[in-house]
Amino acid sequence: MVMNELAGIADRLPLTTQLSPEPRSGTGEDLEDAIRDLTRHFTYLAYTIATRDRQAHRYPSQYTPQLREGTAALARAATRTGRALAALGEAVTATGHLHHLTHNRPGPGHAEDLQHTRTVLDGHITQARAQLFAAARQLRADAHRLLAAQTPVAPAALTTLPVAAVSSSPRGRSR
Repeated sequence: MVMNELAGIADRLPLTTQLSPEPRSGTGEDLEDAIRDLTRHFTYLAYTIATRDRQAHRYPSQYTPQLREGTAALARAATRTGRALAALGEAVTATGHLHHLTHNRPGPGHAEDLQHTRTVLDGHITQARAQLFAAARQLRADAHRLLAAQTPVAPAALTTLPVAAVSSSPRGRSR
């Protein structure tokens, strides 16, 4: 499900403790993988919404309220997913700057520049992670709401009048 995938991408983003200025830190690769996965899911959201819109126009009688609500839920998730993608774009810029700093001769303020760039990078990754988790929570809540709306209401308990018990013992029978 999309919600699990978005949360999984957030889980795989590097943590602050994993960010390092070393060229072989893997941060760039981690971001590349996350962006590829997130772009695929963002494209899925856009495709699904466009497809359902076409289906609603072509087959209006088959476009149920549940499909409408599900489409709206996916559209809402696209906002946070897009924000996460934008934050990861900023993280790529910070990673490039970090790369630049690590391959230049250290000069005055070099250590401060490295620390500042790491802080900026961490902020963008944290923002992306928060947006992805929020999108996943929203989709999960929407899914639960939609499933609850689909669940048929259980029929009220049947009420029966007590029937006098007929005794099968010989004492209860009239003679």
